[in-house]
Amino acid sequence: MVGLVLTGLVALSLIGIGCFALLAPGASAGQYGIVVQDPRALAYLRAMGVRDLVIGVLLLLLVGAGHRELLALGMAAAAAIAVVDYVVVSRDGTTGRALLMHGGGAAGLLLAALVIALGF
Repeated sequence: MVGLVLTGLVALSLIGIGCFALLAPGASAGQYGIVVQDPRALAYLRAMGVRDLVIGVLLLLLVGAGHRELLALGMAAAAAIAVVDYVVVSRDGTTGRALLMHGGGAAGLLLAALVIALGF
């Protein structure tokens, strides 16, 4: 039950982040830890938004399918994406809130994957 609630929160957060990036990519750039100097770069922010939105939807589909093991693996895979995002933005010299968001997201996703895998 706790795992399903965590998954719901994660999925809704990812869907919200994705929608925000699609609707206001310039404003969401800081959330991703990206400095946008060329307006054409907004396309990449929209692509990242689509990625996050789709991951959130996929997690909800896994909840609906009722396969706890697949859901735990899906959460772990989503955590890997957050870890890679963290590495990419940190290597670019980003500090502060964006790094905290990516690092905290990865930790939260791994915790949720563990809770789900343990059957809570």
